[in-house]
Amino acid sequence: MSAGLLSNKKKMNIKEQGLFLVRASDMLNNGFTLLEVLEFLGKLDRKKSEMFQSLIHGLQKGQPIYEVFLSHYFDSQVCAQMFFAEKHGYLSAALQESGKYLMRKDEERKKLLKILQYPIILLIVLIFVAILLKSMLLPRFQLLYGSMGYEPSSGIKLVLHLMQNTPYYFLSISFLIFATIIMTKLIFRKKTALEIAEFYSSLPFIKSFYTLYQTIFLSREWSFLLKSGFSMNEIIAIMETQNFRPLLRETAEELKKMLLLGYSFSDALSNISFIENEMVLIVAHGEQNGRLDNELLYYSNICLQQLEAKTMKILLVVQPIIFSFIGLMVAVIYMSIFFPMFQIIESI
Repeated sequence: MSAGLLSNKKKMNIKEQGLFLVRASDMLNNGFTLLEVLEFLGKLDRKKSEMFQSLIHGLQKGQPIYEVFLSHYFDSQVCAQMFFAEKHGYLSAALQESGKYLMRKDEERKKLLKILQYPIILLIVLIFVAILLKSMLLPRFQLLYGSMGYEPSSGIKLVLHLMQNTPYYFLSISFLIFATIIMTKLIFRKKTALEIAEFYSSLPFIKSFYTLYQTIFLSREWSFLLKSGFSMNEIIAIMETQNFRPLLRETAEELKKMLLLGYSFSDALSNISFIENEMVLIVAHGEQNGRLDNELLYYSNICLQQLEAKTMKILLVVQPIIFSFIGLMVAVIYMSIFFPMFQIIESI
């Protein structure tokens, strides 16, 4: 059965993909072939046996591993690693790294959901309370003010205005965010992958995460290719041949142009905006001492540690910011209820 006909229940989620890839790597290291791995794991998980049979069928027809994985809805980053693995031969290591990457991705997503779920519930409750106050309590205050001929102070007017319009502000902000996302997607359709990467690399907050992510991938895959005996020119040619990652292809084309103009590889690399500046220095140093393959692999691991540390910092900062915003909303609600009452009491 073709991959397109597989039901959602028979597809692997991110965590399942990660676990499968790690297990496959361990079995390859113990002498199993990839087909034997798929047959064995298919028998262990009968719910996914149809998918495993489809994977086996694709490989037996001679399809590249990355194409088979891509057609079965595996993560695009994993498929890119499989593409390079077929070139450099370190399939087991690529599966291991891909599996760990997906398991980290799943863990980080769960942490983010855990951090956000309680504040989001509180926010929804507060918005509901604000709507009730706007429709029931505030009109009575206004009626009372009119019957007493009382004019609220400017501070009370501001609080009442915020309370009355909180739902509209929330809807307006939500619509603005949604419209921005749609507009960005429409604009990106007219841009090249390199232009999009340059845009992400220019954003102050996004830049550090995006450049680390791209640097980890390139430095690790280039390291494996160099270990397999490929030259940098051959690596660029390999990057040009793949079509499912436009950024890699366009990067290879840009590097090739620079090399034809007489630039060294490290100088050509310095014109690529979406990688860490240190990678250029690592490449230049590795070219001089002949150990570029090992240095790129070590550098990839260092970048991975930095990315994990940055991600944890963000997760720890997000929750206090959300709670501060909720606290501000609670304060506005209390002020909208009690300030008018105090003002009325003082005026009597």
